[in-house]
Amino acid sequence: PAPMRLTDDLSTVTLDLHGASVDAAVRAARRAASICAARGRHRLALVHGTSTTTATEAQRPTIKRALHAWADGGSAHGVTATMRGESVLTLVFDLTARRDPRRLTLRDIAG
Repeated sequence: PAPMRLTDDLSTVTLDLHGASVDAAVRAARRAASICAARGRHRLALVHGTSTTTATEAQRPTIKRALHAWADGGSAHGVTATMRGESVLTLVFDLTARRDPRRLTLRDIAG
C-alpha cells in the first residue's frame, strides 16, 4: 500500500490516509487536527477513500467509519463544522489561532 501523503497550502491541510491501518489513520487524523487548530489552519481534509467492503464484510472496521465516529464524538478540538463527502471528511476550525507560516509535514503528525 502507498504511504500516507500530506499537503499544506497554509489554509487547508489535506491528509491522504490511503495505505494506513484504521488505528494509524485515526491517530494521524487526531494529531493533524490538533496541529491544524494550533497553527491556524482553516480546514483539514481527511481523504479516506470509498469503502470496498462487501455486505458480508459490512461490520469490518474501515477508516471512513472510524473517522466519522471520532468526528461525531466531539473530541476534535477547535472544530466548528464537519463536511462529509463520499471519500473525504473535512473538518472546519475556529480561526482564533494565529496562522503559523511553517507548512505541516508528515513528520509533524508522526509525533
